[in-house]
Amino acid sequence: MKLFGSIRLSVVFLGLVLAACGGGSKSNTSTTGTTGVGVGIGVVLASATGATTIQQGTTLQINASVTNDSANKGVTWSVVGDGTIASSDTTKAVIQAPSGIIGSTFVTLTATSIADTTKTSSVTVTINGTPTILAPVLFPANESVPYTAYLTVAGGLGPFTWTVTTGTLPAGLKLDGSTTATTAIIGTPTATGSSTVTVTVTDANKVLATKTITLVVNPKTACLLLGRYAYSISGFKNNAVAVRAGSFSVDTNGVVTGVVDELDSRGGKQAVVPTNGVCKTYTQNRGVIYWSGGENFDFVMQSNLQDGHIQENDGTGFAGAGQLLAQTPAAFPLTARVGDYVFAGAGDDGKGRRYALAGRYTLGSNGALSAGMGDDDAAAPVTGAVLTGNFTDADANGRGTGTLVLGSHSLSIAYYVINASHALFVSSGTSGTDLRVIGEIRPQTGAPNLDATALANPAVLSLIGSSPSATKPVTAASTVAVGRLSGAVPGSGTVNVNLDVTDRTTTLVNSSYTAQPYTVAGNGRGTLTLGTGSAVRNFVLYADGLGGAVVLEPVSVANNFGFLEPQVGVPFTSFPSSYYVGGTVYAPASSPISTLPQLTLSAGTVGGNLSGSFAVDPATGRLIGTVSRNLLGGTGLVMYVVSPEKLVIIGDGYNSINSQLAWMYRF
Repeated sequence: MKLFGSIRLSVVFLGLVLAACGGGSKSNTSTTGTTGVGVGIGVVLASATGATTIQQGTTLQINASVTNDSANKGVTWSVVGDGTIASSDTTKAVIQAPSGIIGSTFVTLTATSIADTTKTSSVTVTINGTPTILAPVLFPANESVPYTAYLTVAGGLGPFTWTVTTGTLPAGLKLDGSTTATTAIIGTPTATGSSTVTVTVTDANKVLATKTITLVVNPKTACLLLGRYAYSISGFKNNAVAVRAGSFSVDTNGVVTGVVDELDSRGGKQAVVPTNGVCKTYTQNRGVIYWSGGENFDFVMQSNLQDGHIQENDGTGFAGAGQLLAQTPAAFPLTARVGDYVFAGAGDDGKGRRYALAGRYTLGSNGALSAGMGDDDAAAPVTGAVLTGNFTDADANGRGTGTLVLGSHSLSIAYYVINASHALFVSSGTSGTDLRVIGEIRPQTGAPNLDATALANPAVLSLIGSSPSATKPVTAASTVAVGRLSGAVPGSGTVNVNLDVTDRTTTLVNSSYTAQPYTVAGNGRGTLTLGTGSAVRNFVLYADGLGGAVVLEPVSVANNFGFLEPQVGVPFTSFPSSYYVGGTVYAPASSPISTLPQLTLSAGTVGGNLSGSFAVDPATGRLIGTVSRNLLGGTGLVMYVVSPEKLVIIGDGYNSINSQLAWMYRF
């Protein structure tokens, strides 16, 4: 019997991660042009019934056609997941679904062109068994504020009938009357309190499933946010890079007090104290913060109400987005944060040129930095230079100041403590020609005894860059990339790298590199080389000793920087159906900047605030999908699973020269 709690990953190797023939070689392909029910390139898949959902014990025929297959050689078929191929030929395959399923399970069918094996497409088929209601994510509601929450049944046969069979929903709320697999609790609560009810769903076969839920209604003035938070936003104002970071607290009445550092091309303001701040809940996991002066910030949160995404959306001319994270006040004193750290940041050099830096240091209890080293990509870059500096103690807002002296370059910053090992920082200049940089400080362990084994395990790479120009603003175009390091051989210092890149006006390119040379020194500083000859790419990294690193590509047009994060759970034998929340981080272009409050990945389907489909390679955690609207620079998406809790996503750039990178977190 297949249980929904152990969902099989709707996965398949899409043929887009192409094997390299040798060290430094690579293969490229585009992911655009997907049609039909399949996700891939060059092969069009079509369901004989027009659907990709079937009942347990039944069959489904999938037809395939190959573009530019003049000899009509057709395809070969392969299958991954809970299902088998009952019959097939070069143009069609019949999927046989198993029986004995509770909830849903998935099977992914792949068709590969015989004439050209780089052309491949996959479709994920959902197999429904006995219905079961998934555990819902119920954010608190607010009196007199419109509310929506969702309940979903896995398995069963539609149409469905949803009812409340015990208890009563809070006054003003009701089920929306849906007959689909998802129903909504909707309405405007008219009183505060807590209600526990049992919801029952009945499928077309008269099979029942139940779930008991508790829904809390808070006072109208209460906000989703409660306590102290820090945030950082990178974006654009006046057609140039703008950065800001701050800290604020929210009380039980939604009153907001805080402080912010901001810097754009017209100058900067340090430790500004906004007044008349109010935090309000929109619905479910969304809300807004109003500052005096007309500034508004939309936010979306995970269900823990500790981590989320923030975006300015107020018509003031500043467009930006970033992270919103709960603070731990006990970590504010310097003495609570003594230790080793890596850091990375990016922005603008104040003269319209992209700027990024990365490094490491040891923080002493007096705020002095020692054993520091760093690299940047300034017009006159510093390479492996000594880093010195000093940090002040953080105040009651978790805000401190500091100076990073990297060789002959100096950067004044304000930092905001998240916890004892994590902080956000922003440059704190006052002139429009000062460096405008935003970044992160993360923990490092193992120095000064690190070595090549620091990158021995699989890790997911996020790279963000922007094109500088002497005649155009830095907003002209962007480049972003996601990828994966794996198969490291520390003894010989080689690693395999897969990289999906959207580079300004070029649509997405996927490249595989085998046995690429890398190094890691005792303090964590390392190098990574991809490719050879004129196509070579050289990276500097600072390993954190936890399987990740901060990364800089100093010799590149786009001045890429980013983060390498250890991949958890590979190979992915399960992938939870879930909502994800997040949005654009470290925006390298002014548009499109996205907040994604409810991105759903389930049974090969992308849902939430948009629709689409996806498939996944279980060996690498690489997802590729298409969606119904332009998102992050395109309607095609490439995602890598960092863990079941986090995804890294880029748009394919097909519909826009400006692609963006987003981090998404599970509800």
